[in-house]
Amino acid sequence: MNVARRRSGLFRSTIGATPKITRGRAAAPSTKEANSTTIPRQSAPGGITIGAAARRPPSRLPTPTTPATGRASLPERSAMAKPASCSRPIPTMQSTASRISTLTAASSFRQLRTGRPPPPSTQRSTATSSLKPSVTRARPVAQKPILPSKMALLEEKIAQLESAMAEATDFAEHQKSKIQILDGKLEGADRKLISLQDQLSTLKEVNKAKVEECEDYRVHNNDLRDLLNEKEAELRKLHNDVVDLRGQIRVAVRVRPLIKSEADASSSAIEYPAIDTIRINEGSKPGIVVKFEKVFTPVFSQKEVFANVEEFIRSSLHGYNVGLIAYGQTGSGKTHTMRGGNGEEEGIIPRAAAFLFAESRKLESLGWKFDFSLSFLEVYNNVAYDLLSDRAVVQLRLNDQTVSMIGLSEHTISNVSDVARLLRVADGGRKTAATKCNESLSRSHAVYMWKITAHQPSTGISTSCQLKLVDLAGSERAKESGVSGDQFKEMTNINQSLSILQMCISQQRSQKGHVSYRDSKLTQVLMDCLGRGNSKTMVVVNLNPCNEQATESKRSIEFASKMRSTNIGSAVQQRTLLGDVSQMSMN
Repeated sequence: MNVARRRSGLFRSTIGATPKITRGRAAAPSTKEANSTTIPRQSAPGGITIGAAARRPPSRLPTPTTPATGRASLPERSAMAKPASCSRPIPTMQSTASRISTLTAASSFRQLRTGRPPPPSTQRSTATSSLKPSVTRARPVAQKPILPSKMALLEEKIAQLESAMAEATDFAEHQKSKIQILDGKLEGADRKLISLQDQLSTLKEVNKAKVEECEDYRVHNNDLRDLLNEKEAELRKLHNDVVDLRGQIRVAVRVRPLIKSEADASSSAIEYPAIDTIRINEGSKPGIVVKFEKVFTPVFSQKEVFANVEEFIRSSLHGYNVGLIAYGQTGSGKTHTMRGGNGEEEGIIPRAAAFLFAESRKLESLGWKFDFSLSFLEVYNNVAYDLLSDRAVVQLRLNDQTVSMIGLSEHTISNVSDVARLLRVADGGRKTAATKCNESLSRSHAVYMWKITAHQPSTGISTSCQLKLVDLAGSERAKESGVSGDQFKEMTNINQSLSILQMCISQQRSQKGHVSYRDSKLTQVLMDCLGRGNSKTMVVVNLNPCNEQATESKRSIEFASKMRSTNIGSAVQQRTLLGDVSQMSMN
């Protein structure tokens, strides 16, 4: 029966349908087998190759393509020879799976015992492998033995990791302690914050009470300030009434002390019967006693002289035009009285600067605000020059009651240092010369003009006025001074301008309609101080104490007496109220 099956091809079909397990390496497929469709095999553990080729029924597979030459493979011949009615049912895969499981367990045991990986899987290439599906089972991954060197490396790495973990643990503990400390500080800060908030609340309540108290004080202070302004205005009026008590031109006399070159000279010609009188004797004939507002004997210092004129200068801060003129013969001490020297020898001009700044600061406490500017003018040979602008020529132009000085520069000043700097510039530009009467003689008239602007916002009162401090050139005689040439011309112009000044005083004193202010540049500049404008005027007549100069001193006293009796009218405050200009004589 078996022989008959082999011959008929039925036995081959049954064997081809049953999965066949082989050990070892499968033989390489032939050329004919390469052309057939195959399903890849998979190896089980232990080198067991699992899989089988099965011929698909002819009705489901396309007819295999056979090469043009050569014989067909045995499965192909069997398939072609086998009739469809002789097919046997394919055995089930249960027995095959159990055999595979047994072989897999045996292979795994052998691998664990020897410690070697399983041999490479073999494949069996048969004619039927391309037609029958194969059953594949996963193979467990073999674990390789760990070498001693690798073990040492792993142990070293583990030690490093343990060290790093210990350090991290220490760092974490340290940070934990820090956090605990910071938590304590935070709690303390919270308690302090609560305490400060309580203090702040208390201070706010105290501050509120203080603000209310300050408001009460402010209202009371405003009432006192208004009362103070009223009293201050009354005091100003009383002060200026006292200044104007004996007329607008006040006259004081100053006799200078003997200098070193006059140590052998005598000064007995001048006598002082009282503190405000003076008498000049010529020879054995006694002179006439003349009374003035003040007589400064040779013992008066520069400081004492200024103390007697500062109240007069104060009127300029109250808004009045003020003029202070130093008059006298050559060598009588006019420049020393007005300009002076350094330190205690400072004259009226630098001391007036310090006084004005000091008094203005006091008045600022009452709400007044002041602005100061300064100009220096020189009249030389009847021509006006700007001493602070490289002796630029200044054009004078009369406008009714005032004079315009075209080209005269004004310099804003804010402290005494600014004034001192400008004084040095002016001193360097002033004309001087040496004569027999004086080694350093002023050959020109110098006018130092302050422009003072004041404003009080609380009352709306504004004032603008001028303070003129004048150092006149000294009168002299050609025979006594011994001058010639240009100095003779200078002396002629000086004497002429002083003569016109005396004539204007006489005309003003006699109340004539016309006063010759236009005849000289000096009288044009001083016009508002001599009665044409609104000004308080004071003249300091300087005398030479030597007996040889008694005649000239007597002439100066006589002229001073005429000025003192001249009525130039009452000065009016130069006020601007709410933007309206009233009685302004500024240029």
